[in-house]
Amino acid sequence: MGTKNVEHLLREGSGFSPLQKLLRHNANQRAWTDQLRAVLDDGLKYQVAVSDIKGRRLVVNCRSAGVATKLRFIAPDLIAKLTTLAAFCRIEEIVFNVLSSPDRPTSRR
Repeated sequence: MGTKNVEHLLREGSGFSPLQKLLRHNANQRAWTDQLRAVLDDGLKYQVAVSDIKGRRLVVNCRSAGVATKLRFIAPDLIAKLTTLAAFCRIEEIVFNVLSSPDRPTSRR
């Protein structure tokens, strides 16, 4: 994609272009993930990534069901630690999504 095309995408319309919104959300996800990892133990910190903040709900992707279970047990303490940070000050609930492993077959019923 040429420079002119990228500049056009970034200036599209009077508000934020879809590309600008996507880039901003991606930057937020990285920052949120770094902040979440800062309050987690070494064994868990690289097993999670923040997907989104939706109102008072923090959505966290986990690499396995085991990680999600461990985090569910410490969720109240985690919320208490996170709400001291500006990005998470309104968080009241954490939703943990388990990412499926590409090398593990999934069963369908």
